Amino acid sequence: MQPVFSIEESLRFGWKKTKEHSKLIFQVLLVLFALQVVSAIAQKVLAGTLIGGLASLALAVAGIIVGTGFTLIMLKIAKGEAVVFKDIVPPMRLVWYVFLASLLVGILTVAGLILLIIPGIYFALRFSMVRFAVLDGSGVMESFSKSTALTNGVKWPLLGFFAVVVLLNVLGAIALMIGLLITIPVTMIAFSHVYLQLAKKAPAAQAAAPAPMAHDHDHSDPNHTH
Repeated sequence: MQPVFSIEESLRFGWKKTKEHSKLIFQVLLVLFALQVVSAIAQKVLAGTLIGGLASLALAVAGIIVGTGFTLIMLKIAKGEAVVFKDIVPPMRLVWYVFLASLLVGILTVAGLILLIIPGIYFALRFSMVRFAVLDGSGVMESFSKSTALTNGVKWPLLGFFAVVVLLNVLGAIALMIGLLITIPVTMIAFSHVYLQLAKKAPAAQAAAPAPMAHDHDHSDPNHTH
């Protein structure tokens, strides 16, 4: 049976697209890193003050907005759609949906990890496509159903993919953090590509599934004689 997606092919795809959009991706990552630096400075310098609290809140909101925009840009690049820098600030409705969906996934995953480690990993894999589903037009609760359907039967390959993603980003962090400028976009575009591959295969799998057996409607026909 042919695998639904290839880890190697997905990473090669991510590397190719990262090179093609390197300028835009670098600009977006620069904004993300700048927000983290400013947030760290604000927490250290203004710790325990009202201004510090307000600044941290504002920077946290900005981080959520830009983080959503970054994921949206990665998904658009994977789709082959046109992307521009202003996509880093997506519609606020979309940001809210992604935040809410991600929060619910986080709660389920943490709860699973607290109870037992395996349920937490299972929930993380099962709902790993929720953010992409929301960015692709699904509602918050609908995204959970869609992610469940897309990850059905491919959780082991997904676990292997995420293990490779974590390893690559750890190596990127070890390389004086500069490596993250490469590993983060490569793995995020690869992640988007995996989502699109699963979404593409899902309708085909449904179409290939055997149709339900037709019931003999004559049994409900009052004129039917045995």
